[in-house]
Order: sequence, then structure tokens, then C-alpha cells
Amino acid sequence: MLIPATRNVLIEPSLQRLKRRAVLVRGVVQGVGFRPFVYRLALETHLAGSIGNNTDGVTIEIEGAGEEIDEFLQRLRTDAPPMARIDSVAVRDLEPTGESEFRIVTSQVLGNVSTGIPADAGTCVDCLRELLDPRDRRYRYPFLNCTNCGPRFTITRRIPYDRPQTSMAAFPMCAACQAEYDDPLNRRFHAQPNACWDCGPKVWLVDPEGHDLAADNPVIACIDRLMAGQIMAIKGIGGFHLGVDATNESAVMRLRERKHRFGKPLAVMVRDINAARQVCVLSPEEEALLQEPARPIVLARARDGDAIAPAVAPGIPWLGVFLPYAPLQHLLFTDPRVQALVMTSANLSEEPIAIDNDEARTRLKDIADAVLLHNREILQRCDDSVAALVDGAPQIVRRARGFVPLAVELPMDAPPLLAVGGHLKSVFALARGRDAYQSQHLGDLENLAGLEFFKESLDHLMRTFEIVPQTVVHDLHPGYLSTAWAKEWAQERGLPLIGVQHHHAHIAGCMAEHALEGPVIGLALDGTGYGIDGRIWGGEVLVARLGRFERFAHLEYVPMPGGDAAVREPWRMALAHLRAAGFDVTSSETLTRLGAKEKEGRVLAHMIERGINAPLTSSLGRLFDAVAAVVLNRRVADYEAQAAIELEGIAVGEPDESDGYPIALEGGNWAKREPMRMKVAPLWAELLRDLCGGVSKPRMAARFHAGVANGFTRAAATARAATGISTVALSGGVMHNRRLALLLRMKLEAEGFQVYQHRRVSPGDGGLSYGQAAAAAAKLIKN
Repeated sequence: MLIPATRNVLIEPSLQRLKRRAVLVRGVVQGVGFRPFVYRLALETHLAGSIGNNTDGVTIEIEGAGEEIDEFLQRLRTDAPPMARIDSVAVRDLEPTGESEFRIVTSQVLGNVSTGIPADAGTCVDCLRELLDPRDRRYRYPFLNCTNCGPRFTITRRIPYDRPQTSMAAFPMCAACQAEYDDPLNRRFHAQPNACWDCGPKVWLVDPEGHDLAADNPVIACIDRLMAGQIMAIKGIGGFHLGVDATNESAVMRLRERKHRFGKPLAVMVRDINAARQVCVLSPEEEALLQEPARPIVLARARDGDAIAPAVAPGIPWLGVFLPYAPLQHLLFTDPRVQALVMTSANLSEEPIAIDNDEARTRLKDIADAVLLHNREILQRCDDSVAALVDGAPQIVRRARGFVPLAVELPMDAPPLLAVGGHLKSVFALARGRDAYQSQHLGDLENLAGLEFFKESLDHLMRTFEIVPQTVVHDLHPGYLSTAWAKEWAQERGLPLIGVQHHHAHIAGCMAEHALEGPVIGLALDGTGYGIDGRIWGGEVLVARLGRFERFAHLEYVPMPGGDAAVREPWRMALAHLRAAGFDVTSSETLTRLGAKEKEGRVLAHMIERGINAPLTSSLGRLFDAVAAVVLNRRVADYEAQAAIELEGIAVGEPDESDGYPIALEGGNWAKREPMRMKVAPLWAELLRDLCGGVSKPRMAARFHAGVANGFTRAAATARAATGISTVALSGGVMHNRRLALLLRMKLEAEGFQVYQHRRVSPGDGGLSYGQAAAAAAKLIKN
């Protein structure tokens, strides 16, 4: 079917002076207002032709004078809509036909999919103005949107991204909405979620058992309950939130108890950027990040004061703050009583976020006091994304709503493959050609619910992008559920497997993000990763290319008494480190400092001596835990990396300590490929002297960070002397640490290194699958 132009520029066909071009635009160019933009551009440049969507991207034919075609092609890139991302523009000559109008044609489904579903985007300023305008027909309508904003990925079954392929297919448009949808000059032209009060989704309130609660205005009733201290489950874009008044300490504590989330910080939604400035100290870069279309949670320095309940983010100086991104959320803040809301994923800790109405009523009935529902189906679970400003630039902490399913480019053409990621912060990646499609954040693969979410998301992305993996890539850890599943899935299909070492995947991800071929010196710094020697790595200096690596140096091995229990109880790592450094860990003074009983100390010492459930680790994350246990008396961690985060937090405001605690480099023979050991016994000796001498905790934390940065800079310099490599890639979960990332970059650059850090992909395990895909593709291409 042809959609006629509402305004045509008729062109006198003089075939001698006319030229015609076929243009193929690839990237995120569907569902973002690209076709009406091209239509208007064609009118302004007096060109005839057509535009349509297909699975390859957007196809355009233009005909007119050569100089006007040149202007069109230039403005195609420079004036594109804000949500569009143009990856490539291919142009070829055609014979002029004498066509006299520009048309929009219907979508075609053919060939392999190479275009992208757009990510969900926060409410635009035009829609927000309509939402709050009593004269507008969509006044206070909770689901208004246009081609510049609204849900995309979370309501899409497959591409092309057209209304029949979305959950909005259940809502036939009224005449007024249809007229907007059909008008190429309207902001809602082919806005697939387009709807209004007359034809679109509705919202209503129920009790925890699912019984309707009478309310003239369910949104206002929800606000009243929030201000009364109740816990509300609120259906959003990618799932349900659990919301409470963030200024109400007792309400926040009750949420923590019911959700079983003790200690871990909660995210806070505020009305607008001015409100965000009231609760956080924001740099211009952080303000820009908050207001991106993705509307991520931004980890920013909290202001002193009592505006936010202390239980929201206990023990740390940062607050996860974000802005409303859906009309329904904006409506919650139209009441002046609402200053800030805790809005956290609606689930019990470590479970996938709830998305279905019946599922929410079942899973949340013991948490929420009431539930605000709507009937627009969420097809894809998608948590809020999290970002932070690290060393002056945005860094992804959790890649989900607003960023998924946008492709991240690979530096080579990959055959179709699946990389399954790790165990914690699970994210898989599907790759084909230059595109790697990472899944949304899936949580930890600790249970059957997590695995089902993994499989559900994989099925959707494979179907959406029509990628049938020919190779499966996995971590080397034999105990990871992702590894076991990958082996079983590949065996069922007769597919080859490629195992990629955990820390090599981290470094390969940083390299691929910056299109580095290598070799590089890779500093892979994290908590846990299975090494090729069967031990637990995490403080690594690697010499790496995309397809292979060698180990140049590492933190000295220490036992992890109790295995995973040592992660949950940092005092165990402190005891192991102190014993390795030559201190008497059975003395009453040491045990008192660690908050341990005499019997506990003897049992752990016995485990270490006999090698009973005490695997060896070179992890920097575990060293952070040990130091936090000694300096901050952090005996038990309520959430992953809590001890390290608190240690970083207490150092905020302290100047850089160039005389950091010392780390010694010993042994090693690069010619024989024997790695150097980075011994931390000197670090412990000086730290304990400071502790006994009454040095402040912030100063000790600052000296520790400086010592780690100094130690790894020296190790990198030693690696350069042996290899001639002057490029460093930084990766691993510890690189979320703002202070350490800054110190490492500064010290490495002072030594003449060129330093690369992650920006578009998380340096933690959320980015692992991207690195696995890059490493595996490099191996496959070489072979």
C-alpha cells in the first residue's frame, strides 16, 4: 500500500537534468521518527521518490537535481531525529523515472535482520507539555507518547517494528489517533504505541489479593497511599516497581524487610533535574546523563541533610537518582506532597523483575500494600539501567532499559555466535557481523527463575534478529550455571564450544570497544574469575590480544577460607591475608579487631593450614574486602561488593596519597612465561601501623587506593620493559571504583602509557559476554 503525501512538491520531469539514487540506511532507524523526518527533508529539498522499512534498515529512493540530492544526503546524517543512530549509509545510482511526488511505502519483511528495534525512551518535552495541559485531549493520560519517546523494546515481539508486532496490537486506534498515525507531518506518524483516553490502555488499583479498589482516579489514590507510608507496586515500562516515600524512614525500612534487601542501596526517583540538584551534588556531565532519553539511574554524590531517609543508601556517600521516564511516573509527581520516591525493582532479592499482572499479584502480595496495574502487556522484562561518571566520563554499570537492544559494534565480522556471559550480573550476547546484541541485565543465575529469564530473553533476541548461533562461547568456570547450560544447549544442537578465560574476556571487551587489535597490557581487576590453573583470579596483569593472552603478573595467592562464605564474610579474607603476611591470627587482639570469636579463628586457621575448603585466590576484590574488614570492621556483607564500596566511600574528600601502602613485585621470568607475584605483606605491615597509631579511617582508605594504583602501575611498567607494549586496557568489576579508576589512569599516563577504559559496555560481569564474543570471533577468524 502507498501512503500518499499530504503535501507534494510536483517536479517537472526533465530526465536530462534529473538524477536518481537508491539509499540504504542501517542502524536504529525504525520507530524513532526517521521516515517522517526523511519525508519532510525530501519536501524541503524538492525531491521525489519513496521511503520504506525492511529488515535491512530504511530504504530510500530520491530523484531530483544533483545539488538537491547532495544536500539531502548531507542533512540525512546531520539532522536525524535524536533517537536515531545511523551506522551506515549506502548509495547507488538508478535511472531517473520522472516521478513527481515523495511517498512512504509499507514495511517489507525479507532477508536477514540487520536493523534494530529502538530502545525505550523517556517522555519527550512535547508529550510532557501535553500531559500537563488541561486543554489537550491527552491531559493526564498515563500512556501518551510519540515517535520521539515511549516504550519500544519492551512492547515488541519481532521486527519490523510496526504496531501489529507489538503489544499495542490489542488496542485499535480511534479516528483521531489514526489520523495522527497516518499523517507524515504529524509527530505521531507511525508512532506504534500511539493511543489516547478513548482507545488506549487503562490503569486501575487492586489490593494484594487482586481485588479492585474503588478509586475515581487510581493515580491520585496511589499517591495518597504512598504519602500514608504504604508500599505500592506500580506497573511501568519494563516491569513493576516497588515504590515508597523516600523521605519516610519507617516506610523504607518496612520495604527492606518485606523485600529481604538489607543494606543494599535503593534508587530514588525525583520530579525533575531541579529536584535532583536538591538531593545530589551534580556535575554538568551527570546532569546530562540523567536527562538522556534512556533516563538511567545515575550514581551521584548525595548532599548532606535529611531530605532522603537514611535507610535509602546507608553507609555510603552516593545516591542512585533518576528522573521519571513514563507519563504515569510524571503524574505521581504532579502532587506537591511527592518530593522523592524509592522506586526499586518489584521482586524478592535475586529474582527477576515482575512484569505480568497475575504474576505481580502472586509474587508481590506479601510485599505491596496495593498494586497500580495497567493493561498494556510488557513483553520483555527490562530493569532500569544504571550509570555513573567515572574518571570524567559516563560508564555503564547496568545495561538495560534505554540501551537494550541497541547493538555494540565489534571490530571484526563475527560468524553467528552466542556468548553466555558469567554467573553474577548475567548478560548474554548474540553476535553476527559487526553487531553484538547484548541482552538486558538478567540478574544472578542463582536459581531456576533466573535461568528461565535467561532462556526467555535468548529466545526473543534470536527470533527478533534472526540469529541462529553456529558457535557457543562460555566462561571456563565449571561451576557456573551458564557454563553448564551452554554445554548442554550446544550438545543438543551439535554446535562447537569455545571457552574464554574470565579475565581475558574482560580485557577483550575493553579492546573491542575501542577497536584495538593488541597486544595490550590488560589490568583485569575484579572479585572472582576461574583461572587456567584452576585457581580464583582477580588481580591480573595480562599481555593480551583479542584471541589470546598470557599472564605477566598477579596478586599473590591467599586462601579463601570457606570458599564463597569468604565473599559474604569479609573478616575471613582479612584473617587469611593477615596470616599470609606473617601475623598471628589466633591472638585475641587480632580476633577482636576482626569481630571473630576464638573458636572461629581456630577453625579458619585449621582450614587454611590443611587446605580444607580454602581455594587460593589472587583477587583484588577480596583484598578490598579484607582491608574493609580491618579498617571499617565490616564483618558481614549484606550485598556484593559492599565492603569495597564502603571503603571507596569513606575515602571521598581525601587527597590523593602518593605514598600509598607498598606492594612488592617479586619473582617471575617473562622469557619462561613465569608470572611475577605482587606481594601485599608490606601493605599490611604499614596499614596496621597506621591503625595502631590512630590514623583516621578515611586516610587509611585513601592510602590503600593509592597503594593499589601504584602497585599495578609498577607492574604495567615492568611488563612494558619486557614486552615493549605501551597501551593499557582497564577492566573488571573493580573498575567501577571511581577513585581507583582515576588514580590508575593518572599514574599510568604519567608513566607514558595510553590508557583505555570501558564506556558503552560495563567493565564488570555485565560486559563479560561482549568480551567473550570478541575473543571467540578473533579465534574463529584466525582459524
